[in-house]
Amino acid sequence: MKAIVLAGGNSSRMGQNKALMKLGNQPVIQYAIDNLSRVFDEVYISGSSLEYPFFKNIIEDSVQSRGPIGGIYSALEYCREDIFVCSCDMPFISVKLIEDILSKKAEERINVLRYGDKIYPTLGIYPYSAIEVIKQSIERGHLKMTALLELQNANYIHYKDNLDDQLMNLNTPENFHHAELYINRKSI
Repeated sequence: MKAIVLAGGNSSRMGQNKALMKLGNQPVIQYAIDNLSRVFDEVYISGSSLEYPFFKNIIEDSVQSRGPIGGIYSALEYCREDIFVCSCDMPFISVKLIEDILSKKAEERINVLRYGDKIYPTLGIYPYSAIEVIKQSIERGHLKMTALLELQNANYIHYKDNLDDQLMNLNTPENFHHAELYINRKSI
């Protein structure tokens, strides 16, 4: 299984490419790459090689402007095997959590994290066997990840532990500010 960092979005709420914003002493995306590299032999970025010239393993979207579902489809098409996905704007996902998700997966099903009432469709495992259904969803213009998860009877891996810091999502300048405060607290 290969790991994929989804980084092809527009970052419209942030106003700039959030994956490349400096958090601490490195770009936001580097946190996800580093933690995934501790678990997987191969880590790829699903995004544009023009935006990430520093990284050699880039998967360009084979379908343009289709959001996370397009990036997942492109990664499955490229890798031709099951993939573990993590969004670039979730820098604090731990190695322990990644390994726990892998240990709780249901074979041949989409497996994503659920924390409280919230589902995280961009954190989990997408089997290669789902590629045709994902392709059909894209062709029909059905781009909502939650609809795909329902259609595919996804396995929701439930967590009740306090994962607020790990699941911190950096979509807005306010979110980024909270992440900076978190990094500063950790370094004390």
